[in-house]
Parts: sequence; C-alpha cells; structure tokens
Amino acid sequence: MEIKYLPNKGFFINSLKIEWNDNRDVVRKLLENKHKSDDQIIDVSHCFNGDESINIHQKRDIYENLYSKNDSLFLSYNKDNVLNELEVHHGFDILVGDIRLKFGKEIMDFVKLFQNKGIEYIETESGNYFLPDLKIVIANNESFGGNGTCLEYFYSAFNTDHLM
Repeated sequence: MEIKYLPNKGFFINSLKIEWNDNRDVVRKLLENKHKSDDQIIDVSHCFNGDESINIHQKRDIYENLYSKNDSLFLSYNKDNVLNELEVHHGFDILVGDIRLKFGKEIMDFVKLFQNKGIEYIETESGNYFLPDLKIVIANNESFGGNGTCLEYFYSAFNTDHLM
C-alpha cells in the first residue's frame, strides 16, 4: 500500500485524494468508515489554576488494517473537524517527491536522500528528524522505545509551527 504525500496539500492513499482541511465526515466516507474514533479531552486545567479553556481537545480517527493486515494510520482533526494531521505507524510505503520511505529500512538512508536534494532537517531528539520545508517528521524505532534505527514513524501536518 502506498501513501503519496503532497506538501501543503494533503496526500493520496492508493488512488484516494485527501486534502488538508477536508471535513472529517468526508474523509471517513472516502475511507469507507473503517475507523475507530479516538476523541479525548486531555485535562491540563490543574496546571492552570483550574482554567478548563486550556484543556486539549484531541479529535482523531484510527485506521488499522485498512488495506492490509498490518497497516496503521491516524488522522487528526481540529476543533472544527477539518483534517490537519497524518500519522503513519506501519503498513504503507510513503512517497515524498521521488523518495520512497519504507518502514523497517535504515532511517539515515532517507535523511541522506533528502539532504542530497537540498532539503534541510533538524534532529529534534535522537532518531527523530523534522524536515520543516516538507512539514514532515520521520522517526526510528529507538525514538519510540524500541530497538534499532529503522523507520518506525511518519508524521505530517497542515501546520508544523508547533514543532519549531
């Protein structure tokens, strides 16, 4: 299975085009409602003198085994239920321009390919690479508590200012 990432626009999953700011119901319908809703309110008011307006409202749909037995991706939405984040954990090749990211392959090989194309990266922590011009993050197994330096995680968002 393949995801073709389109910086600043969205992505294709196989032949389905999904764009940033698409409505949650539209995306769910495109993906045949094969999701598990994972909406949560993360209460941080105790850190802000009881101010509940600070609480984090997470709106997320989890798709597992969407096209194959071992694929996993999360789609997150803002307070208005428009798509703003994609997380891929496994099961998809991800095409970014002409670079094909494959889970289980050495992450530094991908970092070097981006670097050879003049795309800058920031290693935000060991094994975790932010590519600001593409608005993506790639991370290895160790950065997720596992063993090894292979690609384990892909993240992209409409807005990545929070990562700077």
